[in-house]
Amino acid sequence: MSQIFTLTIQSADSLSWPSTFYSKYRSKFKPDLFVEVYVDQKQVGTTEMAEKTLQPKWSRTFNILSAHESSEVIMRLKHRSSLSRDPCFGTVRTTVRELLQPEVVRLQLEQSTKKTMYNASGYIYASMRIADATQARKNELSNIRDDIEAQHIASPAPMSSNYPMIDTMVDNLSANKDLLQAVGNVLNQIKQIADVTVKMMDTLAKVHPYADTAWKVLSALYKAYKQQQETDVSAVTLFKKMTELYSFVDDLEGLPKKIHRLEDAITRVLSQTIECGIFFREYTGHGFAGRFVRQAVSNRAQMISELSSTLDQLRQDIDSGLNVHTAFLSSQIKEGVDWLVQSDTLRGLKPAKMDASERPLCLPGTQQERLKEVTDWVLSPSDRNVLWLHGAAGLGKSTIATTIATYFGGLHRRGAFLFFDRNSPLESAPSRVITTLAFQLAQQNSAIRSAVYAAVKRRPELASDPLATQFQSLLIEPLLAAAHQIEGPLIIVLDALDECGDISSRKKLLELLSKNLSKLPSQYRIMITSRPDYDITGALGSSEHIRAVDLSKANDADMWLYIKHEMRNIYEQRRMTDELPATWCGDETIRRLVLYAAGLFIWVATAIKQLSIADEPEQWLNNLLLHDSPVFTLHDLYKTALVPARQWGPNDGTDAYRRILGLIIISQVPLTDVAIATLLEFQDGGKTCRTALRRLGSVIQWSEGQPARTLHKSFPDFLTDPEHELEPWFIDVHQHHHSLTVSCLRIMNNQLHFNMGNLATSHIPNADIPNLSDRVGIAVPQSLSYPCLFWGHHIRKSLPGDSSLLPLISKFFEEKFLFWLEVLSLMGEIRLVPQTMTSITKFIQNPGSEVDAFAQDALAFSRRFGPAMAFSAPHIYISCIPFAPQESVIKNQYAPLMKKILCIKSGMDATWPILQQAIEHPRGVYAVAFSPDGLRIASGSADGFVRVWDAETGALIVAPFEGHTSDIQSVAFSPDGQWIASGSAD
Repeated sequence: MSQIFTLTIQSADSLSWPSTFYSKYRSKFKPDLFVEVYVDQKQVGTTEMAEKTLQPKWSRTFNILSAHESSEVIMRLKHRSSLSRDPCFGTVRTTVRELLQPEVVRLQLEQSTKKTMYNASGYIYASMRIADATQARKNELSNIRDDIEAQHIASPAPMSSNYPMIDTMVDNLSANKDLLQAVGNVLNQIKQIADVTVKMMDTLAKVHPYADTAWKVLSALYKAYKQQQETDVSAVTLFKKMTELYSFVDDLEGLPKKIHRLEDAITRVLSQTIECGIFFREYTGHGFAGRFVRQAVSNRAQMISELSSTLDQLRQDIDSGLNVHTAFLSSQIKEGVDWLVQSDTLRGLKPAKMDASERPLCLPGTQQERLKEVTDWVLSPSDRNVLWLHGAAGLGKSTIATTIATYFGGLHRRGAFLFFDRNSPLESAPSRVITTLAFQLAQQNSAIRSAVYAAVKRRPELASDPLATQFQSLLIEPLLAAAHQIEGPLIIVLDALDECGDISSRKKLLELLSKNLSKLPSQYRIMITSRPDYDITGALGSSEHIRAVDLSKANDADMWLYIKHEMRNIYEQRRMTDELPATWCGDETIRRLVLYAAGLFIWVATAIKQLSIADEPEQWLNNLLLHDSPVFTLHDLYKTALVPARQWGPNDGTDAYRRILGLIIISQVPLTDVAIATLLEFQDGGKTCRTALRRLGSVIQWSEGQPARTLHKSFPDFLTDPEHELEPWFIDVHQHHHSLTVSCLRIMNNQLHFNMGNLATSHIPNADIPNLSDRVGIAVPQSLSYPCLFWGHHIRKSLPGDSSLLPLISKFFEEKFLFWLEVLSLMGEIRLVPQTMTSITKFIQNPGSEVDAFAQDALAFSRRFGPAMAFSAPHIYISCIPFAPQESVIKNQYAPLMKKILCIKSGMDATWPILQQAIEHPRGVYAVAFSPDGLRIASGSADGFVRVWDAETGALIVAPFEGHTSDIQSVAFSPDGQWIASGSAD
């Protein structure tokens, strides 16, 4: 007979790894450990994460609602990885009977039969007890309460209290009476939930937006069924079942407590209600498809059956009083069997990495008007399929975007979420937007995935094709092909479009978005946020299919709630240590802070950040409020944040802080404190860096071991403003690029060595090396990978002609150049070689020098052997050096140092051939012209596009110019090189 059990995973210890290297690595960089628990092959749950420890302890107790003493129990010890899938350190296999002991049971980890460096020895400690239903509910509610307290979700606007009662309308209708009655009953029940939750926004914030959305979707469905003549029997059955599911609202007096107690389960009920409503609305012809599709979809009966089963299970959850996790059922999450194969191929699109885990959400009760406006727009079919939310910096646009993306993600109605950040220029490049959109959309829906996969299989080069080609082949065609399988809306969110490249680089992208988003199937709703920059306003401000929403300033009521929430947090954190009185921040103080902020959330956020770390918070707040009117601009506030961080006199400490700030601003990717300390060559184990980042906590977002970012995009503007050049924290961008170039060269000259990837054989191509990215991540940490990837960028941004860099560059070329190529090969970035060499020749401005000769030879070397180096790192030595011309500077430098390599006695060219590189083109090229300075090539081809290429690297400089409808037969540059004329057969 099956029984209820409780299982507690308590701790683990004695962890060690056979791999000496990995064991030492883990002793220095402690893992973030958690345990996955399975009973009879079904996952029961996952412990909380024990951060940065080799002796983890956990406290979560799992309910096992149906098991036997012979049931198999599996525990997997894993590490939360930010680089790849979470590696498994070991597995425990046992039974319920073996765990039912009076004492805690010590269980030995089993290693995987597949030998990997992650296999660990050690023990997990666990205990199991027989339990009754009461104890199981208590444990489950405790776990859910912990989860809820850790979550924050914004609430849309409160429900109006004057909605018409549905039952009176039903009595007047003859057709579909049973169906309308059922839908009406559910509407009334949802309304009661919404009314209760809007009155208790602080404690029931999670439930309200789902109740609000469910009301809207079912109201639209109700109106659609009123116009339908035939009775939908299956819908009647389903909604009657839903009426029974919502019977828990009948006890109005006890409803608030019931919602609070079963918040998570009720949220899932509402989510499933939304999905049911969307599903049936599509079949009435009043959904996003715009036509009657009921007979066109073969799996309708199966879907209704599955929805019915899910509602039955949810009813059991509510009746049993448990917040158990019944799976959400959506027509958007059906998976095909080819998922793994297709996903591997789609990674070839090289999508940008988007990690939203640290992005803030709207606080409960704030931004309700805007959130409701966006939600209503998403759920209402209309021709205006794009919503552009624009406003000045600091008004909360990104917080709204993240909240909307998170909310619809929970409903499995989010197609993609891209957010751009000037702190991450590579991930925010306009050239990666279309491929990233296609990749994320493919991840969300199997029909879209199959269509995008087919496009990539047909044309693997799509990832590097012009944006217009990508938009057509990766978005329009696949989404149209999958449209008949997409029921209801899917939202795409593009946040901070003004931080996607610059005006020049995003020009083509804006043109595509403004003209072509209207061509997407009607199910897709695209939300864009940005500052009102003139180029974005010009592209998005006047299109008929774009709804522009001006976020002129934050609502004072929202600001009040935000300040009150943050002040309460500061009080809870510091009331004991600083003896803060409970009345330290009353209503009058909040009112004045709202006045000071003048509608800018970023002003309040910065002020509260400073207040939270002030030595005497009460005195700091009093000083801020000495005046009757606001006296601090945002820049003044930044200054007040910097002044107390340290004594800004002319000393080494000031220089260190300035260098840290400068590095954070100019770096091409966000850097961890470890990488910052290494790049700035601090000799104190990173203490100076960590101390500075803590003291700058009101303007820099950072936690130990994580990347450091500026809190807001306006802070770098403040630090680099020439008007502040006399301030001790002023950042001279050119000087910092030069200093970082010096550091990059020193680090590479000190740390690069032969066989950077610790490869055991040269017979395996890079693509076939198991766990290559993990191996490279360990062998080449960020403090070394960053210099290898970006020193060319920083030397290009430095003022040219500085001879102090020449000795470092010479040493690099003479001793480390091939090892650098290894790293780029293993990281898949060989394309950076010609760009970097071109930057060096422009920087040194000394043709004929040894450094220039080496750079020119390296440029030819990369052009000739780029594909071979990208294919296999060892072939840099095996193939490239032997087959280089006899007079190659690189060959003559390194070949004498290499033993047992191929030696070609005759037949080799003495110098590099005149034809060093062939630039591939998708169609025939009919016209070519060089720019007057010889640095660019314009080409005209049979596809009707004009392209501009870098004459030294062969790279496409800008997206192809469109406009012609036939072959281009002539191109020419203007004498000043600023214009290109083209002639076509059209």
